[in-house]
Amino acid sequence: MAVRAGGLGPRQVRQVGKASGFGTPYSPGRRQGRQDRRGPALCEGRGLQGPAPGPRVRPATIATTRAEPGGDGNPSDMDALLPAKWSLRGLNLGILALWFCFGVYAFKFSPNAAVVTDRTLLQAAINLGVDEDGNSINRIFLALFYVLGLLPVIYASLLLPSGKSGNGVPAWPFVSLSMFLGAFGLLPYFALWQPCARRRDVLGSQSKLTRFLESKANAAVVLASLAGLTAMVATASSSDWSGYLSLFGKSRFTHVSSLDFCVLTLMAPFWVYNDAEQRQWKRG
Repeated sequence: MAVRAGGLGPRQVRQVGKASGFGTPYSPGRRQGRQDRRGPALCEGRGLQGPAPGPRVRPATIATTRAEPGGDGNPSDMDALLPAKWSLRGLNLGILALWFCFGVYAFKFSPNAAVVTDRTLLQAAINLGVDEDGNSINRIFLALFYVLGLLPVIYASLLLPSGKSGNGVPAWPFVSLSMFLGAFGLLPYFALWQPCARRRDVLGSQSKLTRFLESKANAAVVLASLAGLTAMVATASSSDWSGYLSLFGKSRFTHVSSLDFCVLTLMAPFWVYNDAEQRQWKRG
């Protein structure tokens, strides 16, 4: 086939392609059609050209919920007790004021007309209710003295496993002091306490002591002791009650011990509720 000086024309190119068996030769029109169907084409000196930029999408705002002490991200009933930071701070300040006023009253204004009787009561209570002369002391005071010995064990079972403070204040020094000082040892911890943000921070670490405090054996001993002391008070005679009221009016030891019992008893429901909430008692 003769070739013109100007090169091959389009018709001649198609004829050469068919004759050589390579199928349909290159056609600029066909390539442009494929580009239109498949997407962007290669541009000289530019590489791949992406789709036209659309409007900038603003990231969605993630809603946050107040973390419960259990840490599941769901509000709990503890929020109803401590609804805001200022209320918790006010509660802490109120407990601190109670501790201060209780201490001032106990050592300055409480009855103190029976110093010898206080010493005798303490020695007899340690000696299972019998004084040096072999006489039994007031059974209501004796039951009160033993209950004050059980309350630190009960509070240890509530505070050490599940009553940890979110600000890192340890509970065990205050629980240890409560064995000798009662409410005077525990109230400072109540004033400093803050709820934990996550449940695993509360129940995550378990020692041998906390496992024993949470055991059924410890619960059985405490319940049996409380039942026996309750029976002792319930079977007290009228002379026992009149003797106790007389001691309450003149004995500082009896007076302060009675108030100490009242304070610790009134504080207990909150810590029982806190323990149940940390263990998700409503979920079984």
